[in-house]
Amino acid sequence: MNDNGHFTGPKRLVLRGTAVLCGILLLACGALVSRAQAVDGEAQALMEHVRGAMPEVPLDMEAQIRVLDPNGKPVSKLQAHVVWTPRREGGRDVQYDLLGPDGEPAERMEVSLSDLGSAFSYQAGEPLQAAPLPDLFAPVGGSDINWMELSFSFFFWPGPRIVGEERVAGRWDCKIVEIPCPADLGGGWSHIRLWVVPAYSAVIRGEAWKDGRAIKRFDVDSIRRLRKVYMIGDMTVRDLDRGSRSLLKVGKMKMFAPDLTPEELEELNSPVVW
Repeated sequence: MNDNGHFTGPKRLVLRGTAVLCGILLLACGALVSRAQAVDGEAQALMEHVRGAMPEVPLDMEAQIRVLDPNGKPVSKLQAHVVWTPRREGGRDVQYDLLGPDGEPAERMEVSLSDLGSAFSYQAGEPLQAAPLPDLFAPVGGSDINWMELSFSFFFWPGPRIVGEERVAGRWDCKIVEIPCPADLGGGWSHIRLWVVPAYSAVIRGEAWKDGRAIKRFDVDSIRRLRKVYMIGDMTVRDLDRGSRSLLKVGKMKMFAPDLTPEELEELNSPVVW
């Protein structure tokens, strides 16, 4: 107590104790934030490597979507044509044509992929005309595959974080990366989980989640190679609610370059002797 009758000693102790406690809490929070940032940084770098491993040359591809019965036999088929064009400033432009019975495009989805996100534009009809964007999470052509899985646009979604590790098929040591679905894409999924093999910057499995559970799963079954360019060959997509599955199969694949002569293109697409 001072000369004015005010009690000061314990108050100072309380103030000092409060300051020390706040300092401890701030240090603890700082450590947690730093740890979260380190994990997020690792996931971000891993997904940058995945995107960097995507082809950096123009590609023209034929593909097929097969709806499979419980025994794995196709019950219906949908032909597709894909044109893959890298941009000089980074990112990819991809055109997906779903072909009608006459072999002409009946639907076309154009997707622009970059680190800033993805943009979709849609055409339908014969001849093709601009049309409202369909539900990107809805099945395409009566299959179990949707536009999100066809475009692999989730490779470019922001906010990845590593949530676990797993060895797949007894040989692939994977990091499990979880990425929230951007709000502007609607509520088709809450997030996606990707099984990434860091040694090859390759995604070999994915799960789409909603309402706290996995509702879809895809597995990469094979890889196609053209010279030193690698692309997914076969991918099985399962609808875990319906218990059904479909197969995405990439067929003929060739590089193209408008500036090259036919002879140079032939050389570009010729097999590589290893």
